[in-house]
Amino acid sequence: LVADPSEAFSAKKVETTLSNLCLWLYATDRRPAFLDVSDKNKLTHAFGSDVANHAEDAFRTLWRTTRPSLWSARPAEERNHTPENWLLGLLGVSTEATTPGWTEALSSRDAATAAIYATIEPNGFAPFVTDLVTSHPAEVATVIGGEAAAELAVGDKHDRLPMLQDLEYADVALKQLCAPYLLTALQQWPSIVTEETIGRWSRHLDQVLQVLDATGDATERERIAEECVGRFKAAPTDPLALAWLKGLLQFDAVQGTKMLIDAFENDNGSGASGIRERAVKASSALSFKDRCVGFDVLDPARRARLLGRLVRYAYAFIQPVDDQIHEGISYTRGPAEQTRENLLHWLLGTPGPEARRVVLEIADDENFADMRDYLQLRARQRAADDAEFAPYDPDAVRVLEKQYEIPPSDRDGLFALLLDRLDDLAHDLAYGDFSDRRTVRSITKESEMQRTIASRLHDRANGVYAVTREEEVADGNRTDVRLVAVGSDQKVAVEVKIADNGWSLKKLEHALHDQLAGRYLRHSNCAAGCLLLTYHGRKKHWTDPVTKKRLAFRDVVSFLKEKAAALEREHQHRIRVAVFGLDLAGGQPASV
Repeated sequence: LVADPSEAFSAKKVETTLSNLCLWLYATDRRPAFLDVSDKNKLTHAFGSDVANHAEDAFRTLWRTTRPSLWSARPAEERNHTPENWLLGLLGVSTEATTPGWTEALSSRDAATAAIYATIEPNGFAPFVTDLVTSHPAEVATVIGGEAAAELAVGDKHDRLPMLQDLEYADVALKQLCAPYLLTALQQWPSIVTEETIGRWSRHLDQVLQVLDATGDATERERIAEECVGRFKAAPTDPLALAWLKGLLQFDAVQGTKMLIDAFENDNGSGASGIRERAVKASSALSFKDRCVGFDVLDPARRARLLGRLVRYAYAFIQPVDDQIHEGISYTRGPAEQTRENLLHWLLGTPGPEARRVVLEIADDENFADMRDYLQLRARQRAADDAEFAPYDPDAVRVLEKQYEIPPSDRDGLFALLLDRLDDLAHDLAYGDFSDRRTVRSITKESEMQRTIASRLHDRANGVYAVTREEEVADGNRTDVRLVAVGSDQKVAVEVKIADNGWSLKKLEHALHDQLAGRYLRHSNCAAGCLLLTYHGRKKHWTDPVTKKRLAFRDVVSFLKEKAAALEREHQHRIRVAVFGLDLAGGQPASV
């Protein structure tokens, strides 16, 4: 080979030479689980650059002239065997893939051939498939997506479908290309299965849903959830019903939970034993046996309430006393028992005051008497964890050293920063050597006051937030002022009112409740706000609409602060609301 490379790579000997080089590469490779062992540098080091260049050219030619068959097109007896010339072709594509931009000159046919070679690897797709996805998406989708659909067409005969299994662990971009084929297969899923095929179809369905879960947008997820709902409702006792329920929980946890609760509550005249039997079966949809289906409900309060109901039912129908004790210390748990533990684990891991309240309620339930102390402890730990702020990363510490302040990364941090800035503003107006309180007090238009407040907040930003004015939010509403955190997507809204401008106490309360909280604090990225009231001394008092008592400006602010605290409790602390009074009247403190 080294003495006469041209002869070794001649038409008569090239296949034998490539075969020997392939065997040599396999013998020296440290990754026995992979078929792709191409390594030009290794060939150069061992045999010289002339041999390595001849080998590279020969491998490139071979893969273009040798087209493998996909799994579904092979005879059954040949599906577990990879012919040697296919292995050589795989090395050829892999070798070529080391050249930057190698896919740009590929014809449509060659791109499809390369995509087929990418499926030969037994442990996922060959790495070069990523380049093909970028430059030849249509060919890749036709080959891999089409093959996944073809394999599903004979899914009743096979426990394992290789294309589906590889797609589970593929990059999102490849999954997205194949999603239309899987969606079509999902809509055509067989409704009648046998005892022999139920396990196969359940496994295949789970894999298809896992792939789609990583790719679908909101509209696609709704379509998939509707398909799962329709299938489950049409035949809730069929063998595949649990698989469809599992899918529903994956794509619409709220609706799936309601159906799961129905399984606990609806006896259909079958009595307690019948309820328990259906509850145990339905609980398997949330088990860890094959794969964990997470509980994807974003709102912590809603998540806590749903999980609280499920935990109560699970412990009522799947009682720990019925678990099989093994050697006196451990338990043998089936899917239903594992689900019971999962549900409690998810509840205890849910943040927020509502989750703590639900846990404490469950602790008082007689079904949880033997774990009351444990649940009460976990509720206390939950409150402690919720009170902690996120740890600072190295970048934040460097900013702290330079600016003596860390950019807020969450709602509460930005909310506290706003109130701190307003305190600074009030202090400067009251005690600053160059205070322009009289100038600010002369402002009579709220739009001008908004600009003034926004400008002063902007001057104090210190690089940790940005200030926007009259930014449009949902339903065309526009906030007076918003602070936007530099290091995150969090925002806080500021509603500015000149209290002297004819605002009654009732109207101010309406501005707090309906305008600030009702309009501007609906999104999770903007769940904190402040009603900022300025007082110029023109109005002497306000009348409490209930008690008819006269209230000074300080009393008005205190009254509205109580309303703000009640609003936070009403919203289960999903929002933070503050009221800040800026007293600009002469001779009095600037803030109340």
